[in-house]
Amino acid sequence: MTAPPVEWWECYVQVPIQASDRVSAFLHDLGSTAVILHEPAILSPHQEPCVTPLPSGEPQAVLQGAFAADTELSPRLTRLQVYLREQVAEFASAPWHLYCRPLRDYAYLTQWRDFFQPIDIENRLRVRPPWDTEPVPNAMACLTLEPGMAFGTGTHPTTRLALTLLARYVPPTPRGRLLDVGCGSGILSLGALLLGMPSAFGVDIEAEAVTVARQNAELNGLQHRAEFQQGSWEMADGVYTVIAANIYLGPLVNMMHALRQRLYPHGVMILSGIMTFQETALRTALDTAYLTVVEQLVEDNWAALAVKHQSALSGSSL
Repeated sequence: MTAPPVEWWECYVQVPIQASDRVSAFLHDLGSTAVILHEPAILSPHQEPCVTPLPSGEPQAVLQGAFAADTELSPRLTRLQVYLREQVAEFASAPWHLYCRPLRDYAYLTQWRDFFQPIDIENRLRVRPPWDTEPVPNAMACLTLEPGMAFGTGTHPTTRLALTLLARYVPPTPRGRLLDVGCGSGILSLGALLLGMPSAFGVDIEAEAVTVARQNAELNGLQHRAEFQQGSWEMADGVYTVIAANIYLGPLVNMMHALRQRLYPHGVMILSGIMTFQETALRTALDTAYLTVVEQLVEDNWAALAVKHQSALSGSSL
């Protein structure tokens, strides 16, 4: 196979199996291509292949990802190291290892396509890749998504849960606009537009994510209703009837009061990217911001919440 023009590095992370979901999500958010889970397994850096399978029941797993060897490679690996050190403190009894090297098998870069299958959300929205040509029911909107080499496709529980809540809380004829914090591929913004939202504004700290989101907007003919910019919530102005944030607990808690100020009095906030054991911390932050959970969904130890102003629970819909 001919190598792509951009060089790539592959990263292997040995983790306790119970931490594999959160580390996998972090690798995705860093901009990794398909994250492959080897379980149970351990890293063997001086062997080839460098992943050694273990007998069933062993508590170790290895996550495999890849990053473009561009100017962002070093900052991404630094963020990964910092994140792993934080995780080690929580799982101190289990060994963690990180191993990176130039990518040897370029076929890996497109293997994620095998895992990207069409998904239906609440019988209102179908998310599918460009190569899927099956007929879509007339009652359903269809979002065609080309995630590029990274970012969300709807296959991860955090994205599916957020889309499900959007389908439940965005009525067919809503008013106002949506703010999408950590937009990734633009899947939540674009899905909300197809569900009826008039306009969407998405932000992401990763420049590549913004590029992919803009491409997906054009692919679906939504470029005139969707705007994507590199940055965070500070770029948002005014108020929004719907705010979606599929990000990690720490940043989410830190921006909670700011997001509350940008939420329309009778609006709804969709929060995802949270593991179930982190829910107590998130609910505490919500209480201090005078926000209340109106619905919670859980899948594979991931949680998503629909949240409203405490003062608006008896108010009108969007």
